[in-house]
Amino acid sequence: MDATAALIAGLVAGLAIAMQIGAVSLLLVETAVAGGVRVGVAAGLGVATVDLMFAAAAAIAGGTAGVMLAEHESEIRLVAAATLAAIALHGLATLRRGASNQADPAADTGHATPGSLYLRFFAITSMNPLTIASFAAVATSLPLGHPSAVIAFTAGVGAASAGWHLMLTAAAGHAGRWITPRIQRALAIGGRVAVLLIAAHLALGG
Repeated sequence: MDATAALIAGLVAGLAIAMQIGAVSLLLVETAVAGGVRVGVAAGLGVATVDLMFAAAAAIAGGTAGVMLAEHESEIRLVAAATLAAIALHGLATLRRGASNQADPAADTGHATPGSLYLRFFAITSMNPLTIASFAAVATSLPLGHPSAVIAFTAGVGAASAGWHLMLTAAAGHAGRWITPRIQRALAIGGRVAVLLIAAHLALGG
């Protein structure tokens, strides 16, 4: 596969995987609504950075990564489920403490710096092994081979992921200006409950 074809494949794969509505997407939207465009964009870039790294690892390892991950699919799902459940439960506990103190339910996000949110979402995405499993499945099906194709595929994934997450968080951040704190709290609770449901679905082998 030449570099141009690999770049296009990376763009398509990166966009297809990034656009899936999952736990990280829900948390990103809630963060951007509560904290605004600036922190939302930082959080989105944290996710895109991990996508870039995982795509590079999958492209370099090729079929080896796909075989190894396929052999441990159940364990991967359990790790992902446990990680998401811990994130959701911690978020619900934080919201409950905020309510008992009559604090702004979005205070934790609103007072966070863009740098801290970048690192937070970098860590959240890194702890979800399903991300690298998705890129490994795509990379295994492509005859990348040459280093230039690997680089082009990785660049395509990174560009597509960054573009999608920046658009998503920018839109949510602007929308947050018109949403009251009460609605923000409802969205935060709903988002974390949805993450718990996703975790349960993964744990049950869905």
